[in-house]
Amino acid sequence: MKRLWHRFLTSLTPGVRLLLCILSAVYLAALVGKFTHTYNLYCWLALSGANFRQGQIWRVATYPLLPAAVFDFVFNSLMIILLGGLLERIWSRAELAMYCAVAVVGAGLAKVILPFSDSSPTAGAGPLVFGLLAAWGRLFGHEKVPLGAFGEMTVRQLALLAGAISLVTVWLSAGLGSAVVILSAGLAGLFYLWLRAKLLMARKSRVVYSERMNRLEL
Repeated sequence: MKRLWHRFLTSLTPGVRLLLCILSAVYLAALVGKFTHTYNLYCWLALSGANFRQGQIWRVATYPLLPAAVFDFVFNSLMIILLGGLLERIWSRAELAMYCAVAVVGAGLAKVILPFSDSSPTAGAGPLVFGLLAAWGRLFGHEKVPLGAFGEMTVRQLALLAGAISLVTVWLSAGLGSAVVILSAGLAGLFYLWLRAKLLMARKSRVVYSERMNRLEL
């Protein structure tokens, strides 16, 4: 069992491993506080417009650390392993962390700004996962995904289908405001990727001088 657990941890990419460790540690701390009745992390980290307007601005970044339920934690963790691992094929750990922060804060700001957003506190990594799904569809869009007897689909088509199903499910279960908040994570992430690409293209080319080449010329 210990060997299997070690093999599982080593198979994770560095950024995904760090993210899962943070989520697990915070959730464990929340459970300890709940069962010992000594503190309640949800009162400190979950996001609501009222708390944000009172100056507790950190909540737009901390709400994904606490899952809404055990199933929410397990499902989002699996999606982070899958999507985060795929994205870290082309990103560094810092780039993955930056993108996750943009998606999370984008959804958090939508939660506190939009007038029709649900007034109940928001917790869970759903917006983060939706942001990762949007990035996967954007960056790997033309790759083919085999679906067995159903043929194959491009990554973009599969991401759009999965995103649409997720939004409809959230809409029916939690309301339109919650669906818009999750959608905002994907839109924020896509805008970040677009802006990042534009900045890289606009960067002027620079001449790199090599001391080795100078010595050869001499």
